[in-house]
Amino acid sequence: MARILAVTSRLPFPPREGHQLRAWHVLRALASRHEVTLLSFQRNDDLADEAAPLHAAMARVETFRIPCERSRAALATAVVRGTMTRTPFLAAKYDSPALRSRLTALAGDADLVHFDMLPLMAHADCVPDGIPVTLNAHNVEHDLLATRARIETRAWARRFLSGQVQRLKAFERAACARADAVLSCSVTDAQALRELAPGCKVHVIANGVDLDANRPSPQAPDPDRLVFVGQMGWFPNRDGVEWFLREVFPRILAQRPTTRFELVGKADGFEIPEAVRANVTLAGFVDDLRPHVHAGSVYVVPLRAGSGTRLKVLEAMALGKAIVTTSVGSEGIVLRHERDALYADDAASFADAVLALLASPSRAAELGVRARQLAEAEYGWDAIGTRLLNAYEPLLTSNVRVPRAHVETLGAIEA
Repeated sequence: MARILAVTSRLPFPPREGHQLRAWHVLRALASRHEVTLLSFQRNDDLADEAAPLHAAMARVETFRIPCERSRAALATAVVRGTMTRTPFLAAKYDSPALRSRLTALAGDADLVHFDMLPLMAHADCVPDGIPVTLNAHNVEHDLLATRARIETRAWARRFLSGQVQRLKAFERAACARADAVLSCSVTDAQALRELAPGCKVHVIANGVDLDANRPSPQAPDPDRLVFVGQMGWFPNRDGVEWFLREVFPRILAQRPTTRFELVGKADGFEIPEAVRANVTLAGFVDDLRPHVHAGSVYVVPLRAGSGTRLKVLEAMALGKAIVTTSVGSEGIVLRHERDALYADDAASFADAVLALLASPSRAAELGVRARQLAEAEYGWDAIGTRLLNAYEPLLTSNVRVPRAHVETLGAIEA
């Protein structure tokens, strides 16, 4: 049994967002075989009182407040560092002397230090030479930021985001070079990271789904309901839903005016276009999304940006839903067009695909059955946990030395 020290950007339990789900199941897999100590940032909206399963699985859990959420002065400092130095804002906002102190104190006794999410790698200089470091890369972050900058409509925000792309790219390159192993969510992401940092060791550890907790319903869905799950604070979700409601949904309503679209997830401040408002329901955050997904005839994934794999898509697959998705929306998931799901990347084709499934419940049901079968064959968390443990095993059984050049490169970016 090895001693693993893990660092996360927020409490991974209870998992209410995609990156929490991945972080939780990765940590749970590691804890099934090793002793895991967790140092976790705690966001203002994390449910610490409901984190008992996390404490039970980990040997120890220590939490730290995100400085930017505690004071405007800390946020202002992070913005200045993110614009006036080589440190990207994404890393600067997590800078915490308290976390650095505990990480420095504990890392020397660890057999491996696991950083969950890219910005936390700014603390990798706290890890002594010879202790393996791993990075759980939820996305290719600089590519995600570049896409966000391109589609941002506010001029001031577009300028800020565009100015961050190269800083983040340099930081991501140094972080991948510093890590002894990187976990990517998809083959596409893995290739992008290898091209970014040639020589870095990247393992494809796909996202997964709880097959027992997410099962198809025997009840027939509402024949006129579409559903999407995702919180609107995550810009790929907001952009995709805005595009769907602006460009796609009016085409659907023109042919089938009784169709309704339900958005499940936090949507504070989200504005529905007047033209489709009467046919849209904002369910908000729900404790159990399964009844909402079960009620939909078609699960739509109209995303135009992002990387990694969409955990909500995997849940829809496990729940046996017919899915219409863009290529980006299901990137990294081996759904096959017209066998397990329908793909469409322009508004007219997306609308036509949805209308075809609404008009043919038997075809929708067939796609749902095949999607569930694919989830069972490829995406159960137990199987993915085994792949993760196999990827970590060489690092825990060999004396890995970290080249000093990598440490200096990352430290220079952080300075």
